[in-house]
Amino acid sequence: MTRIVSLAASLVAVAALAVGAAAAGAADRPPLADDVAARLGVPPEKLRDAFKAALTARIDAAVAAGRLTPEQGARLKTRIANAKGLGLGVRKGFTRRHHAFVGRVVAHGRAIGAAATYLGLSREALRAELAKGQSLAQLATAKQKTRDGLVAAMVAPAKAALAKAVAGGRLTQQRADAILARLTARVEALVDRVPPKKK
Repeated sequence: MTRIVSLAASLVAVAALAVGAAAAGAADRPPLADDVAARLGVPPEKLRDAFKAALTARIDAAVAAGRLTPEQGARLKTRIANAKGLGLGVRKGFTRRHHAFVGRVVAHGRAIGAAATYLGLSREALRAELAKGQSLAQLATAKQKTRDGLVAAMVAPAKAALAKAVAGGRLTQQRADAILARLTARVEALVDRVPPKKK
């Protein structure tokens, strides 16, 4: 699931420069930014300013598109402005936190406990029924429940987590809606899937 994809993707092309700069420094050579600037015939500071301006513009675009909140954008731009190098360090920590959050959301959505509770079964009993080759949707019908109600129950924990993230300024509503839509589609496929019978 990944992820603030657009922002991360925009930085991938230049992320290698940060690695190269570290390697060059370790070898007692000029920083990569200085080397590139010399090859272009521009002052190193001008090259660094150009990189930071490009990253800042991409952050502004992400905020305008709803992929970042204004607060997130402001924090990233502050880090870029204060960076001593090319301002590339903003990607790693931000995307790592986002990946972890999305992973927790997906784990909530897949929790079998929510399905078991909705169907009035223990987890063990639910697994036993699924082992007979019945889908979750079929089990819901047998229990006088609805398929849509089951989907809603399974998605509810993730929906609550997303709402909390939006309220806390860690996610935009637009991004939360997109994550929820993808997650709901996955849960619907899971609910309709007929597992093979276990012998």
